Amino acid sequence: MTDTAPGVRGGFPDMKPVEDAPEELGPFVAALRRLQDLTVSTRPDSALWADATVYLENACALLDGHQVPETEAVAGRVLSLPGLAHPLMPPWMVTETGPDGVRMTGHFTTAHIGGNNAVHGGMIPLFYDWLFGMVVTTAQIPPTRTAFLHVDYRNITPIDEPLTAQGRISRIEGRKVFIDATMTAADGTLLTEANGLMVRLLPHQP
Repeated sequence: MTDTAPGVRGGFPDMKPVEDAPEELGPFVAALRRLQDLTVSTRPDSALWADATVYLENACALLDGHQVPETEAVAGRVLSLPGLAHPLMPPWMVTETGPDGVRMTGHFTTAHIGGNNAVHGGMIPLFYDWLFGMVVTTAQIPPTRTAFLHVDYRNITPIDEPLTAQGRISRIEGRKVFIDATMTAADGTLLTEANGLMVRLLPHQP
């Protein structure tokens, strides 16, 4: 088999979307997101921090011991939940997929502030890396790794406002998949543009 044959996956595990995620997962991840927002936007007294820590430690104790391999974990693999049910991803949803690429809608929250109610600049490349991964996945391209990702910041990206992003494959050269993407505000204002290169794994590459 050649390194670009359809069956070649490199050493990357075969990750599939989770279709049978428990109903309780959505509220749990939503609570985690709310906790992240509150952590960066509140200033309680010391006693409240201590009380909250006890609750968090108890939650960790409930989940500890239930760890599973990466291919069995649900976080990051539930298409029906914002951010694919991964609490570190911003709460966006894939709304369209097809030959023209992927469209996503969502917003950034208080936890993503970099200053003056603007999204932290480092969150934008994280989002685009996720979007690029969705583009190659929905195009049924075997596993890739990010070779480079370039972002141009055109306008301030606000928190708590509806946004739209689109990504598409601009060209393919052997194992190289080039992707272009944009993020816009509800009024059509271009906020950021991105382009990147995803490279298909060789049989021996993890």
